[in-house]
Amino acid sequence: MPVTVARKTPGVYVTEFDAFPPSVVGVQTAVPAFIGYTEFAEINGKPIYNVPTKITSLVDFESIFGVGFKPKYDTEEVIDEADISAGKYDFKVEDPATSPEAYRYYNLVQSGGSKFNLFNSMRLFYENGGGTCYIVSVGDYTAGGTIPDGVSIDKAILGDGLDAISDQSGPTMLVVPDAVLLPETAGGEPWVSGDYKDFIQGMLKQCENLQDRIAILDVYGSQYATKENLDKIATQFQTDVGDKGLSYGMGYFPFLDTTVVPISDFNYTFFTTSGLDSLIEILGWENANLYNDGVIPPTPEEGTAKYQAVQAYINDIPTTLDTETLEDRQKIITLNQNLTAALPLLINILTVIVEKHDVLPPCAAMAGVFTDVDTSNGVWNAPANIALSAVTQPTYKLTDTEQGDLNVPINGRAIDAIREFTGRGSVVWGARTLDGNSNDWRYIQVRRTLIYIEQSIKNAIDPFVFAANDANTWVKVTAMITSFLQGLWSQGGLMGDSASDAFTVQCGLGSTMTAQDVLEGYMVVQVTVQMIRPAEFIELTFKQTMEGIG
Repeated sequence: MPVTVARKTPGVYVTEFDAFPPSVVGVQTAVPAFIGYTEFAEINGKPIYNVPTKITSLVDFESIFGVGFKPKYDTEEVIDEADISAGKYDFKVEDPATSPEAYRYYNLVQSGGSKFNLFNSMRLFYENGGGTCYIVSVGDYTAGGTIPDGVSIDKAILGDGLDAISDQSGPTMLVVPDAVLLPETAGGEPWVSGDYKDFIQGMLKQCENLQDRIAILDVYGSQYATKENLDKIATQFQTDVGDKGLSYGMGYFPFLDTTVVPISDFNYTFFTTSGLDSLIEILGWENANLYNDGVIPPTPEEGTAKYQAVQAYINDIPTTLDTETLEDRQKIITLNQNLTAALPLLINILTVIVEKHDVLPPCAAMAGVFTDVDTSNGVWNAPANIALSAVTQPTYKLTDTEQGDLNVPINGRAIDAIREFTGRGSVVWGARTLDGNSNDWRYIQVRRTLIYIEQSIKNAIDPFVFAANDANTWVKVTAMITSFLQGLWSQGGLMGDSASDAFTVQCGLGSTMTAQDVLEGYMVVQVTVQMIRPAEFIELTFKQTMEGIG
């Protein structure tokens, strides 16, 4: 009925009625929040560190947060014969004193050990279907203690970023690729980190408290995995996650060899002063070996000319150019192009650097997979049996037996595998939460679908807080939730031959509430849903028969 309003002026008045009851609008399910270090964090000249910032593309990221960290390398000669025989070196060059009978072997060692994963992880995220996300920059690269040495990643600083995202409405995933760079525990194995343990438990705690997001975790120390220590690395991770909020977390193993870092990201300026001096000497040897012995040039005259031209490039390598000025940056690009065109060894050296930076934890790729699956198939589908893009191979190749121990461990803290399959590449081959022993919360899609349902309904009934706790309100709430779940079931998001098999919604005196509940201001709505679970184990049975025998 319209509300009676006192009219004083003659005329025609219009009163509109709502034709449809209030409805439940589904929340977004795939909005990751990335936390980590960036080159800078600035909008309109103002810093935005520890401020959750929504972006929709890698271009947005670069304009607000910059690009990747620019490391410095030294060259370190390898002289141990056992290491040389085992191939534990990055490149080799003919020794000019004895060439071609002997080589000298070198490793590229990053100065200060500084490294940051967020920027390249964003590349991997968008390669695998990523979209809208939040970025929390906890500081620039120097804030990580990278000049000149020291711990690159700080637990307290990352923790500030985790606190910053806790009050942000919208994110449904926590992704922190820099977490695996937290320092190892002094005196312990390289896959043991107390800082990492504390931080990921903080992630799981936030997810459990807010109930609107999950944590995608990487197994710390995956880069050290061998057949001999795989069980130790897995057990350490399962211990690190603790026993709280396990259904809100999922861990992935191993790290990934990717193709997201182009060789154009690097040039000869990525060496320390001593490293550059050594590089110039090594390139000089290589040049002499290529052109001075007359093997490659068809004539001695041409060989001499080529040698002199390339040697001029080497001798003119500037060590004082300012990479922050446009003019000097262009000089560096031109000189690097000339050097790489003339000297294959330099290309090999830069390729080694690229390979070092192409190894990334899988969390960002999985955030992209979650986004792509939710968009194309719905959150109720498992983010598994999907080939990853921009990934050449996992850093450790699991066997069926090894994965079985990770997927169904006795303690239930399942680790989801990324495996390499012939003809398919690197495939996500697991869909379990860390609460693998729970029949309710074992599967990722069940946990995430329940978050979707719970948060959608919660947001929809917020306007009914302080509404009359009577039959009219109960009917409205029941109707709107029923309509929402009916739509979800019709899309295939709930299991059941009919809607009544898939869900029930109840709210009322004598069914979900007592008279005492009403007196105390409680309105209790009970929703029961039948979730879809993945066909994780498919068994084919075969039986032979003979003609005439049933």
